[in-house]
Amino acid sequence: MSALEVTFVSADRTVWSGQASQVVVPAIDGSMGILPQMQPTLAILGDGVVRIIDQDGHADERTVSGGFVSVDADVVTIGVDDADASAPRTDLA
Repeated sequence: MSALEVTFVSADRTVWSGQASQVVVPAIDGSMGILPQMQPTLAILGDGVVRIIDQDGHADERTVSGGFVSVDADVVTIGVDDADASAPRTDLA
């Protein structure tokens, strides 16, 4: 199975870097899921949560307010001004 090579950066640091099976971002026109072999895409981010699911199924969630996401040949780049760790979700089964 192919994987996404993800680089998630804020203005002052690398937030997350590595391989992932799925990424979900808050695009300004709605939530956007990113999977391997997706068409090249460039989108503006709004307010919401970036969710990165690694190869082992573990999810890392960060709250963002604006930024961009670029997808090309299974390489995902997310750039934001700031990214805060989201509170753990309790509604997951």
